[in-house]
Amino acid sequence: MSSYQEFLQEKQLVDAWMKNNYKITSIVGTLDGDMVELEKEGVSEKQSILLENADSRKYITTLLIKHQLQEQ
Repeated sequence: MSSYQEFLQEKQLVDAWMKNNYKITSIVGTLDGDMVELEKEGVSEKQSILLENADSRKYITTLLIKHQLQEQ
């Protein structure tokens, strides 16, 4: 699988969760990638994903920063 296809798969999954009112609760960087945990607002439902693609890791960081700026 190409790097771009890997990025698209990871991005689509994150976007679907964000659209369903999930919020990023933690990002932990590892040598294998970034482990991202998300929790649905108002419900104790959690999801997690290991983002291995560098562009996906940049994308999730951008989403986190954008969300923090909107809260200010």
